[in-house]
Amino acid sequence: MRVADVDREVEIPLEPLRRREPAAFELLVRRHEPIVLGLCQSMGLSGPDIDDAAAEAFANVFRSLPNFEARSSLGTWVYRIACRTIPKVRTRLRKGRGAELPLEQIDSAQRDPADESESAELYEQLWREVERLDDREAMAIELYYRREMPVEEVAASLECPTGTVKTLLFRARQKLRERLSPREVVL
Repeated sequence: MRVADVDREVEIPLEPLRRREPAAFELLVRRHEPIVLGLCQSMGLSGPDIDDAAAEAFANVFRSLPNFEARSSLGTWVYRIACRTIPKVRTRLRKGRGAELPLEQIDSAQRDPADESESAELYEQLWREVERLDDREAMAIELYYRREMPVEEVAASLECPTGTVKTLLFRARQKLRERLSPREVVL
């Protein structure tokens, strides 16, 4: 299932959301939490930092609900807020620690079980390298490849033109090829 189809799967009522009704907001969080958590992980956050960044993103969504104008899909709007919030949280956490965040193992549920040994190791290395990319490049890779969002939705989430998303993806793929070339990764 593509992420773009998520909003169509279960309709989330807008009026109760705008009134900040708990049941409607809980449905919104359940529907979009996996993608927001994935964005956090792709940004190099780990453990409780992922939860903190996701919680802050959803808090910003909650505060902004009365202003949601439905000019884009609800999912795109949520991702846009998350894409603005997560880098700020990451920067704040890094400044607080004064060091690089530790890299987290990729969740085994997200691995492709095709060839468990080498494939899993390569997949893990690829996503570790994604974490080292520029924030916008990492988010573009996460949304486009892992979450299978079309370029237009990635652009709306990152609040930039589709050409910029294509450039971000191109540059990110170039960097990943260079970093992973000894392993003969095809991107």
